[in-house]
Amino acid sequence: MKPVFINFTDDEGKVVKTFSTCSLKTGIMDNIFDIAERAENLEKGKMSVSEVKAFYNDLKAVILAIFHYKFSLEELNEGVEQEELMRVFQDICSKISGEMKKN
Repeated sequence: MKPVFINFTDDEGKVVKTFSTCSLKTGIMDNIFDIAERAENLEKGKMSVSEVKAFYNDLKAVILAIFHYKFSLEELNEGVEQEELMRVFQDICSKISGEMKKN
């Protein structure tokens, strides 16, 4: 897989850390597909507040796993903007889609 990057920023939006991953293990694919399906429902506004909260918690857990726990949940919560979190997930999904099309 081509590299995926996640940027951590300070309070002024300046990138202070960047992590990358090039490895996506088969065992996490079910979680990624589940979250992708739930993301579609989020975009359509078909989720309750508690479902949105569960979605973001699950998304963060998957991001931690994909990046092999190079950072903690606390660091993720405090250093990554919500838009960046979603961009990273979309990037992962597009890399998976691209790899599937090659096969």
